[in-house]
Amino acid sequence: MQAGFIHFGLILSFSVLAMQPVKAEKLIVGAAAAVVREVEGISGSDVRRLSIEDKVFFNEVISTKADSASKIQFPDDTLLTVGPDSKVTIDAFVYDPNAKNSRMVVNATLGVARFVTGRMGSAAYQIKTPTSTIGVRGTILTVTVEEDGTSSAIVENGSIVVQGETGEPVEVTEGLSTTTEPGEPASEPAPPDADVEADVAEMDVTLLLDGGEQGGNDSVDDTELLEIVEEVEQTRAAGCGC
Repeated sequence: MQAGFIHFGLILSFSVLAMQPVKAEKLIVGAAAAVVREVEGISGSDVRRLSIEDKVFFNEVISTKADSASKIQFPDDTLLTVGPDSKVTIDAFVYDPNAKNSRMVVNATLGVARFVTGRMGSAAYQIKTPTSTIGVRGTILTVTVEEDGTSSAIVENGSIVVQGETGEPVEVTEGLSTTTEPGEPASEPAPPDADVEADVAEMDVTLLLDGGEQGGNDSVDDTELLEIVEEVEQTRAAGCGC
C-alpha cells in the first residue's frame, strides 16, 4: 500500500513558524503513504478523514479507529506507522538538508506506532509518551501506549535511550524492550512480552487489509481479517513470546 510521496522543496522551522497568527496557513510536515479504513487528522475542532497522499500537518493528531492504520512519510524519508486505536502527534519538525539543526519530536499518546528514522542525524529524533522520553540512535523501534500511560518501546534495529518519569535513563538494544509505568523508572531491558508483541502484530496485519476506496490489498477481506485478529488474540491469551 505504498503510494508516491509528495516531495517538499522546503526548509521547515516550526520553532519560529509555529508562532505565526492562528489564521496562518497550516504547516505541512509529511504525507500519508498508506491509509487503511478510518484514519482521521485532528487539528483543534477541525476533523478530517485521511486518504492516501493527503498532506499531514504540524501539531495534527493522527487518530486511527479499530482495524485501521496509516503510514506517514516525511521529507527526510522518516516513516511513521500508526496502528489501530492509536493517536500520534508531530510536536516539532525542523528539516534542513544542509544543516545539523534538524529536529523531530513525535508524541505517541495511545496505541501502537513504529518509527523508522530517515536522513536526519540520530540526535535529531525524539519520541515522547505519557510516561517516557525516548532518544533514538539511528533505529527502527515500535512504541505501545496503554490507557493509563504505561508504555513499552521495542527496538527492532539500532538502539534507544529511554527515560522514565523517575530513575536513570536505560539503554535498549536490538531485540529488547523496556516498559515505563506512571511514576516509575524504565524497566531493565528484556524481550518484549506477549501482549506487546500481539499489539505490534495487529498493526502489521492491519496494514495488509483492504483500504476500500482509499486503496489497499484486495486479497484480504473482512472474513480473513477476523480470522487473523482471532489468531493474534489467541497468541496474546497463550502468552507466547515468539
